[in-house]
Amino acid sequence: MPNTFLGKGNLADTPTIKYVPTADGERVVAEMRVFFDKYGRNDEGDIEQTGGFWMKVSLWGDRGEQAARLLRRGSRVSVEGTLEEFMYTVEGTDIKVPGYQVRADDVTLTMGRIESVTFRAKRNQEESLPA
Repeated sequence: MPNTFLGKGNLADTPTIKYVPTADGERVVAEMRVFFDKYGRNDEGDIEQTGGFWMKVSLWGDRGEQAARLLRRGSRVSVEGTLEEFMYTVEGTDIKVPGYQVRADDVTLTMGRIESVTFRAKRNQEESLPA
């Protein structure tokens, strides 16, 4: 990879699905906006949030469809991918928009500060007694 982006943030909205035409048919892309936290040290040396930034994230293929089904506004995600410069065409001329987006290789739903969660099925007391 020529460049790598790795960050954690929260989704602004539920991801949207788009179908992009290609020579072979269509490709699926999930697009989302993520607010990435920025941390720094204060005068006392403690780490605190000093701001952050918004960035557009795209996730292609089946993983994009899965992300759109599972992720919702406010979801905490970890994003890994490459930075790409925005470009679009106006009247036959390429115009570069001053900004970047992430073409994600991986978007992971994180659970914030929770380190582990155990899910257990409720059992009937009679079933759990030895025979």
